[in-house]
Amino acid sequence: MTVLNKEMKENNRVELTIRVEKPEWQKALDDAYQANRDLYPVDGCAPGKATRQALEQAYAPDVFYQEAVNETFPRALVEAFGQEEILVAGAPELRIVDIGPEGFTFAALAELYPEVKLGKYKGLAAPMPQAELSNDDVDKAESEWLQAHLVEEERDRAAMGDEVTLDFDGSVDGVPFDGGKAENYPLLLGSGMFIDGFEEQVAGIRPEEEREIHVTFPQQYTPELAGKAAVFRVKAHRIVRRSMPELNDEFARAQGFSDAAALRQAIMSAALQRKEAQARDAYADALVRQVLDGMEVRVPDSMVESQLTGLLHELESRLMSQGASLSDYLQMAGMTEEDLRAHARENALESARYELAMTEIARLEHIRVTDEDVERRYQEMSRQFGVPVEHIRQQLPPMQLSHDLKLAYARAVVVDSGVRL
Repeated sequence: MTVLNKEMKENNRVELTIRVEKPEWQKALDDAYQANRDLYPVDGCAPGKATRQALEQAYAPDVFYQEAVNETFPRALVEAFGQEEILVAGAPELRIVDIGPEGFTFAALAELYPEVKLGKYKGLAAPMPQAELSNDDVDKAESEWLQAHLVEEERDRAAMGDEVTLDFDGSVDGVPFDGGKAENYPLLLGSGMFIDGFEEQVAGIRPEEEREIHVTFPQQYTPELAGKAAVFRVKAHRIVRRSMPELNDEFARAQGFSDAAALRQAIMSAALQRKEAQARDAYADALVRQVLDGMEVRVPDSMVESQLTGLLHELESRLMSQGASLSDYLQMAGMTEEDLRAHARENALESARYELAMTEIARLEHIRVTDEDVERRYQEMSRQFGVPVEHIRQQLPPMQLSHDLKLAYARAVVVDSGVRL
């Protein structure tokens, strides 16, 4: 990567002209060929066996250019702005200047970080909340622990309150519809998760029994199904009743404790640790709030938009991990995506202000994040979540983790120098 030109533009923007040289470019083309060669059949060659040269002759010399550009420009962009010690406020606008076998040149136009005027950020004072357990805290902690260790009892006939694992296949006028079929679906009878009348008709079913369930979709449903009668063929499998255990010596020993008193002590100890962590977080948040309140800055719209996009992507990922989608969430909340963006904008602005403040502290304190810091954090996260480092690296690239660590180190400067009242 070579920076060919740097030009300041109006409205606090800068444009870099960046060259990706031949060695890196050819490697990216080879990677693109390896990843995509099965998609390009060539006469006389077995699928996926044609050489890169043969594919480029059969299709076009630039057949793999787009994939190679996508692979190389993000790193080149980061290295270029890092080399020039430029902080950008949002995603740059990119354009290809020239491209060919020897490499490619692109221009990146970005808005610079605004000027940040910090007030005092060291030696701030805030109250430290008392971390004490009330009787209600103890009762809540015990209840939550028992809820997490419910006792399961196999049932030979389903009743309301039981969980039935079932297969179902729905149709309207004999025609299946999207989302109307599932296997081994765990349904808690009485939860109200299904159409009115469905769960009540499942009640009484026995393991491996099959039934037909007749329901009518409500008028406030998807247009193609609203108000229509449907038939579901269901087959039950496992039926269980989960109940709250009694916290006695027998149950405690089953959980690996000597008696109920030892189990209660462990529950209270964990609850107190959570309370102490909440107190530390509240103290740290109060100090950081003083930093943000004492800061003077004009937050660029591009930075707010970038933060907003990040928040929405995070929400979408969280919903996907729960088996839902953003459209499902919006439908249940009665909102449009525009409504959601407007609602989240204040949080995005606050996130942008936080990033600007911590980045300025990192600059003033000469904070640097090393490759060793990043790798150490990957190892810590691997132990914490019980997943391989490479899996975490795919979800959280080193560049992003390094940025997050820099902000965390800057926050530590504020908190570690704070005074507890």
